[in-house]
Amino acid sequence: MPSLRGGVVPVDRLTADDRHAMFAVFRRYYAAVTEERFEADLAAKDDVILLRDDDGVIRGFSTLLLLQVEHAGRTHHGVFSGDTVVDREFWGTKVLGRVFLGYLFRQRLRRPWSPLWWFLISKGYKTYLLMANNFPEHWPRHEAPTPPERQTLLDAFATQVFPRTYQHASGLVRQTEASGRLRDGIAAATTSLTSTNPRVRYFVERNPDWARGDELACIANMSWTMPLRYALKAVRDRLTRAPRDEAHRRAS
Repeated sequence: MPSLRGGVVPVDRLTADDRHAMFAVFRRYYAAVTEERFEADLAAKDDVILLRDDDGVIRGFSTLLLLQVEHAGRTHHGVFSGDTVVDREFWGTKVLGRVFLGYLFRQRLRRPWSPLWWFLISKGYKTYLLMANNFPEHWPRHEAPTPPERQTLLDAFATQVFPRTYQHASGLVRQTEASGRLRDGIAAATTSLTSTNPRVRYFVERNPDWARGDELACIANMSWTMPLRYALKAVRDRLTRAPRDEAHRRAS
């Protein structure tokens, strides 16, 4: 697989060519999008993770917005990840996750005594799984109902970012039109997936109209132990994968 390298760039330091290249990747995977709306959304963010291939071509990105809410007598900080996409050729690579985790950890270091949360909205099950498979504390989840104090925190983040389209009762950011929906065939939640993976099934149950662009609001806790957990998981995955790769090499 070709390699990717990732880095964080402030939005105000993106060049016109960077923004055009980002939109070119974005519209390959999302329908009913316009460059004007994409630019307006980008301008409201603080930073961007850019993923470039060996030739320096942008092959993916994730936009980031820093948040702050007052909840239960404490200040809670958050990082909202907005538009996010990676070219199909690089699906399965871990670069975006590593760079994003590093970004979260740096934000945590800046305010060591304040809770830090990843706030995200999921219109596809893959984004939801990225959170659920890697963050021990995340909400909502199929294993247990969301505690009231976590639900009100989630509502506070969602209302701050989406004051007109977030629905408290469903926990969804509902689109008034099919704008920014995944193109057909991208991250489809098939029957085989929903029948075998309880997290995918839960996502579809909570967000039945994901295909038209509705998004499930979620939060995940960026704890001090999160980077260690992620590193140990990566090592475990490599050790598990190594025998399979060796068997494939010998067979070929």
